[in-house]
Amino acid sequence: MSTLKKPTILYLFLFILIYSCSEKTLQDEEEINVLEIALGATAQTPPFEGSFVFFKDLSYATGPRNKLDLFLPKSEKIKGVVLFFHGGAFLFGTKETLYEDEFKDLIEKLLDENIAVVNSEYTFINDPDAEGVFTSLEDGTKVIQFIKEKSNILNLPENQFILAGVSAGAGIAQWNGFREETNSSIKGIVATIAQSSYDLYQWEQLFPNFSLDRLRKTEPELEELLLRFYNGEPTPEKAIILDYRSEMDADDPALYVYNPVYEENFITSENTIDFNVLFHSYKHADFLRKKAIEVGLEYSGAYQESPLDFILRTLNK
Repeated sequence: MSTLKKPTILYLFLFILIYSCSEKTLQDEEEINVLEIALGATAQTPPFEGSFVFFKDLSYATGPRNKLDLFLPKSEKIKGVVLFFHGGAFLFGTKETLYEDEFKDLIEKLLDENIAVVNSEYTFINDPDAEGVFTSLEDGTKVIQFIKEKSNILNLPENQFILAGVSAGAGIAQWNGFREETNSSIKGIVATIAQSSYDLYQWEQLFPNFSLDRLRKTEPELEELLLRFYNGEPTPEKAIILDYRSEMDADDPALYVYNPVYEENFITSENTIDFNVLFHSYKHADFLRKKAIEVGLEYSGAYQESPLDFILRTLNK
């Protein structure tokens, strides 16, 4: 009897160990299956390695570019979710550009901190069905609504959303983050190489030699783009809707803004327009910070902390 007892105990221990490990793996697979059924999609191979589940090209609305990627940490307690929107002047770009360089590093660090990531595309202004930039901005609203509706099944905490974007994507983040109609679950906004308003006449306050009406007369291609952008003439009614800066108040989500372009003049020595300066000048960031100070809104930037530190601090409030 004594010669059998030790092996029997050892076998029993090994059986329990193997069984418990297989149960854990099976449970993970079952949870992923539940997610796949709820989302109507199959988990995919991610663009980089990590402890998360990845869903590619989920449809959040019916348009051809209404697609998003979802990174969901394998954690029982997800701290929040960051919704990214790529740049491209509302004319080009893709969500895949955020899987490169510093944005890839930021996404990986967010996932390591048990923060979910959503990376969205949106309708361009030259799409046949677009109603100017309004469609692009409202696509951002649809992304927020889609993720809110799926929050329970995704195990996401309520009211722990961060909106983040680059250039045009920063405009989508700000437009939805500053409007009371869309910002109830938003805690913070990260705007990189951002514009300060989509009432383009406001830009005349930033650049002394900028006249939108003069450019409309002298630059036929810009006139065509402007009419696409505004879905017709830029009326005062449209300007009010698009001037998200005017929506800022002390109760809005905290703002992180960083524009690294420090050139002063958007007109080059060859008398052409430098759109990188016109669209991404530090003057846009200063214009936003000035408004934040006026209304008592919390703001931050690269001079104070990194985007990751801002997101972690904001979600931990």
